[in-house]
Amino acid sequence: MKIVDLSVELAHGMVRYPSPYLPAVTLDDAATHEVEARHAQILRCGTHVSTHLDAPYHAIPDGKKIDELPLEHLCGNAVKLRIPDGRTKDSPLDAADFANFAEKETVEKLVIETGWAKATWGTVDYFTEGPNITREAARELASWPKLHLIAMDFPNIDSKAETVMGKPNPNHVILLGREILLLENLVRLEECPDHFFLSSPPPKLVGGDGCPCRAVAMFPSPFPG
Repeated sequence: MKIVDLSVELAHGMVRYPSPYLPAVTLDDAATHEVEARHAQILRCGTHVSTHLDAPYHAIPDGKKIDELPLEHLCGNAVKLRIPDGRTKDSPLDAADFANFAEKETVEKLVIETGWAKATWGTVDYFTEGPNITREAARELASWPKLHLIAMDFPNIDSKAETVMGKPNPNHVILLGREILLLENLVRLEECPDHFFLSSPPPKLVGGDGCPCRAVAMFPSPFPG
């Protein structure tokens, strides 16, 4: 069995989405070996940093919260869809990228690999210049009968132009409104086969609209190329 860590770090001062409501990630000492004879830390961060899940409550006022999500929606068989490299904010994923997907009627967890995180993670460009999906693509994915999680190697399914404070993010509303969870900021997808077991449960954050998590892929090793 091979296990691939699909998560980025959660670290003091790490890069994050440039949002006015997301604080900087800080990790400070609360106790030290020298003084208290033990080590403890204080972690401060927003719920939408690092590799993280969006719960329906993030976009839907009465949507399910992190602690209400079924475990079977966070762990299970996933199918990867490779999108050709080179996608950016100016070349979003459209309905045509998904409409002919052979497993659209049966897939429960869809993992989208664009190569964006591999090329740009750790830079400001990762959050501001990367791909998103069109409204038609969101509606196409929302029509898939068994889909309950979309994972991706880019930060946002909505365009920068439509990510505006005080207004709903339309693609988030479409997908989270269907209780299709969003797992954002994955890495190392190129190391995974097209089918693998995905595990991505976050801490059981009561009332949470989102939460960082440790996402991993598991599959037999070696696997066919």
